[in-house]
Amino acid sequence: MKGYRILLVFVALCLLFPAAAFAHDEECHVSYLFNAWVRPAEAAMPNSAVYGQLVHIGDMPDTLVSASSDAAEVVELHEMIMGEGDVMQMRPVEGGFVVPANGFLLLEPGGLHIMLIGLKQPLVPGDEITVTLNFEHAGAVELVAPVRDMDAEMAMGAMGEGGMAMDSSAMSMGMDWGNACAHVYFLDPWVRPSVPGAPNSAAFGMLVNLTGEDVTLVAANAEVAEVVELHEMVMGAGDVMQMRPIEGGIAVPADGTALLKRGGLHVMLINLTAELTAGESLDLTLTFDSGDDMVVTAPIREAEEVGGMHMGGMGHG
Repeated sequence: MKGYRILLVFVALCLLFPAAAFAHDEECHVSYLFNAWVRPAEAAMPNSAVYGQLVHIGDMPDTLVSASSDAAEVVELHEMIMGEGDVMQMRPVEGGFVVPANGFLLLEPGGLHIMLIGLKQPLVPGDEITVTLNFEHAGAVELVAPVRDMDAEMAMGAMGEGGMAMDSSAMSMGMDWGNACAHVYFLDPWVRPSVPGAPNSAAFGMLVNLTGEDVTLVAANAEVAEVVELHEMVMGAGDVMQMRPIEGGIAVPADGTALLKRGGLHVMLINLTAELTAGESLDLTLTFDSGDDMVVTAPIREAEEVGGMHMGGMGHG
């Protein structure tokens, strides 16, 4: 039977909301960029960028301190910030990208990204480049990232669950996570506080599947709600976003992820039986197609409580 464990993202929150986990003899330590992709660049464009979900599973934070690629003369870690005159500006990130213990950062356009400077050749959709990530603790991690035109894919309806149609299992092919890591994890679970007059709320976070086999989250349960359903947001008639239940559950590919976020996939808490107050926590039970249950202790918090580092489920997730 596959093991499942729940891990929280912040060290501070771990003290307040201990991570539930099945007992194992060894600890898992993984730092990796899931769902990595590269922005296309024509011959006249000297630069590009790498994006994805920067995940760290382990008891202590890890830092992406640098990166390199044969596709570019220089590779730097950058972020977009609001500068003078409310103009977005790009700058290097001093000290690197700090990934919280048992958490993740989102590298996305308009935020954190790996900058490819001085490209050695055009980057055409369908191409692939090799990128080496250098972590403080995990060391050098090599991955292959495809070049993808996300704007074109969105226009063609290629966007999938969680906002990106990604074959993350293919991108992490060949990675040996080790027996200690062969589990499903729910990183940075959190629940939106209830609003007076509104009977519902929702839970978010990131599912990471290192079992080597596809799994599906098929149901969830919480004592604070009369009904708990797995939902998604989709573009409906008249370009209006609509919420609907997910038929068959939330798929998490082997060696891949499923991001539960505002405006995307989420666990819907319907007809609340108690007030959900920021600073408190609640228990969720997640049920997978294998029959295994994962008990999650999730903090209740406002999304605006966090800063701009594109942390998992926190403001940008």
